[in-house]
Amino acid sequence: MANKKVIKFHKGSQFNIGVIIFLIILVYMLYNIFQYFTTERVAVYEVSQGTIAQNNTFTGVILREEKIYNTESAGYITYYNKDATKVGVNSYVYSVDATGSFYQDMLARNDGKLFSGRDSYRNLEKTAQDYVLGYTDENFYQVYAFQFNMEAQLMEAINANALSGGGEGNVYDKLHAVRAPEPGIVVYNTDGLEDVTLENFSDDIWDQSAHAKNNLMAREQVNIGEPAFKLITSEIWDLLIPIDDNLAADLADETVIKIKFKKDNTSAWGYSKILNRNGKSYLALTFQSAGLRFATERYLEIELLLADTSGLKIPNTALIEKSFFLVPQEYLTKGGETNSNGIMCRYKDEEGKFVTKFIAVEVAQEKEGMCYVAAKDLLGGETILKPDSNEKYTLDRREPVQGVYNINRGYAVFRRVEILFENEEYSIVESGTKYGVSLYDHIALDASRIQENDIIY
Repeated sequence: MANKKVIKFHKGSQFNIGVIIFLIILVYMLYNIFQYFTTERVAVYEVSQGTIAQNNTFTGVILREEKIYNTESAGYITYYNKDATKVGVNSYVYSVDATGSFYQDMLARNDGKLFSGRDSYRNLEKTAQDYVLGYTDENFYQVYAFQFNMEAQLMEAINANALSGGGEGNVYDKLHAVRAPEPGIVVYNTDGLEDVTLENFSDDIWDQSAHAKNNLMAREQVNIGEPAFKLITSEIWDLLIPIDDNLAADLADETVIKIKFKKDNTSAWGYSKILNRNGKSYLALTFQSAGLRFATERYLEIELLLADTSGLKIPNTALIEKSFFLVPQEYLTKGGETNSNGIMCRYKDEEGKFVTKFIAVEVAQEKEGMCYVAAKDLLGGETILKPDSNEKYTLDRREPVQGVYNINRGYAVFRRVEILFENEEYSIVESGTKYGVSLYDHIALDASRIQENDIIY
């Protein structure tokens, strides 16, 4: 048997495509994992339709036609009408008893009677009878009305008795009765703002601590020349409210505004106008009713019943401001591979020759015949040419535009917004704005964390 010699052959290395693909996938996955944990991620916000309820509650100052009447004699004062009551001309408002003993002196001199006429007693009896028949526990205020009515009837009877000669003159000299010089609403408090008007007001009228009410009815005795009562002579009154410039701009075209009085939750329409004084804005509302209801008030809390602003709702953190060059619309043209918006820029090349180059631009808005444009190649001072013309224009005007970063395409693109209303957290912007954002667009939640054209991971 022949010897067999075994010869070993070395295996050559074989190319394994599967391993190569696996390694590529592994490297790609590791790279993406690394990018995920090391790259700052951009929070995305989807633009939605929304509404912001406006806080339109204010405190206004009431300004009206009112006169203060002072006392003409000293002594013990008695009022014959409730506070904030309509009175006619020559109606009794108050009287001053010089000694405080007028009624006792009258009884002593007239055999226990204040007056001799039977009709005077009948009037007092009728006033008392009307009160008794109409009294209910739910309307306790009628007690005060009865008191004032009885005192007024008593004063009428006493003066009628004096005029008829039924009493001695020296007794009646002790009582000084005052009638209303004109019709109006009688009020028994003062605050120092009676002479303030829409033409002469100043900011200190809103300092309520400096204009506290002086209650005239709290006194028993008065001296000559002290305020006795106040008469409101017109039912037309104004409410003056300090407002910010944004609200003033929104209300500039309004002529009537509906409000709610917070005191009693009633509403009314007021004629409105915006006043500007020393760089500040004020809303003046004029009313022709409710003057009696608020006759004793100076400061009134109200709510402007304005429609809530609706539109596209975006967070304020998404807002950013960008500067744009202003270019006349007729200088804007189309060009480039994508037939995009652009301008024809004229400049000197390295050889000193004038050349014209098309530069694609981003258009943010069109306003009053001007386009707001931007491009990374524009620095300012460039000369641009009007299409099909020899006219030239120099880029030397810039204005800021407010907007957001739209990231629908995976990278940040500036889109302008027109803010209708804003609060501390959100803004309502107009929908359907040209070159603006649309419903369901994706925008960067925090515009300060990215730059324009950044790729969004």
